[in-house]
Amino acid sequence: MNTRHTNTAAINAGHLGKHAKKITEGDLSESIGRHRRTDFIAVVSSATVKTALNKVRESKLPDEVSNKVYITETNGKYLGFVRLSRLLRSQEDASVLDLIEGKGIAVPESEHRETAARKLQRLDISTLPITDSQNRLTGILRFDDAMDILDEEVSDDIYMKAGLSAIHAKDHIRSELLTAGPLRYPIGVRLMFLMVTLAGGLLVGGLVDFFEDTLAAVIALAVFVPLVMDMGGNVGTQSTTIFARGLALGHISLDKFWRKHMIRETVVGLAMAAIISVVAGTIAYFWQGAPNDMPLLGVVVGGALFFSVLTAAILGFLLPYIMLKIGVDHAPGADPFITTIKDFTGLAVYFLLAGSLLGIAA
Repeated sequence: MNTRHTNTAAINAGHLGKHAKKITEGDLSESIGRHRRTDFIAVVSSATVKTALNKVRESKLPDEVSNKVYITETNGKYLGFVRLSRLLRSQEDASVLDLIEGKGIAVPESEHRETAARKLQRLDISTLPITDSQNRLTGILRFDDAMDILDEEVSDDIYMKAGLSAIHAKDHIRSELLTAGPLRYPIGVRLMFLMVTLAGGLLVGGLVDFFEDTLAAVIALAVFVPLVMDMGGNVGTQSTTIFARGLALGHISLDKFWRKHMIRETVVGLAMAAIISVVAGTIAYFWQGAPNDMPLLGVVVGGALFFSVLTAAILGFLLPYIMLKIGVDHAPGADPFITTIKDFTGLAVYFLLAGSLLGIAA
């Protein structure tokens, strides 16, 4: 792109780049200079309305950017802007300098990004000029970028108040690697935890094989095996999801985990386990127990579900907490462990209750 200046030529991002003050990446970490865009329309102060309109017509920028033409001196010093609507209502030979507005509307590139974003929001404009230490135009802040900045700042505030800023930083990196990183990372991490489920499935299979005689003696027991396994899995998934969301939004504090959140989830788990066990036990009694002359089948099903639901609810909070404490990614890891533990223990309780209450030897 041509870098020479003329009285009527538009100043573009390439021209302005050489005027921009060099700032290190560390200095820009929280400054608005890191978020500036260099795709905008600018003309020198001696340009006419016709020149500015031609520049707009040639531009392929979106409407929210091309609705303003920025005005600078030949050395890049920022003077103000003129709106497209005002250009369209003016004579073509008029000077853009006569139409200038927004002389004080700009932020230095060293300004904190949140301060700049809130200024744009307060002024209710689509773009905000960014200048260097010598008031030379180096870029603009767009409205959509400003909203992204404010969203990030609000999230950071929430995590900091909850004492989770370090954990959030690690989770952010892990999430990015899982969703956009090299394929070997999500494959390796997820397979590692799925191996736990595979091993657990084999253990559960061995458990079922061990109680094969019990199942053969009372075929009705097989009807409720999926119920015992699935109900615990659903409760565990609920609990891990509630824990993850509560942690992310600052509703769960790790400092208060044992004396507040774990107690609350245990109480919730007890209530759900009691209701589900009574309902399922009653259905099991009338569906399979009474017709097969096994009145205690309802107690067996209800007891197994009570244990399975309560265990899953507790593990759904406890395992992610432990994994966070030891620095293990709980997103792909919590559910496989919960599934393995609750399937094995739930079925073990189910078959042991059946053997004891129904008088069936294993």
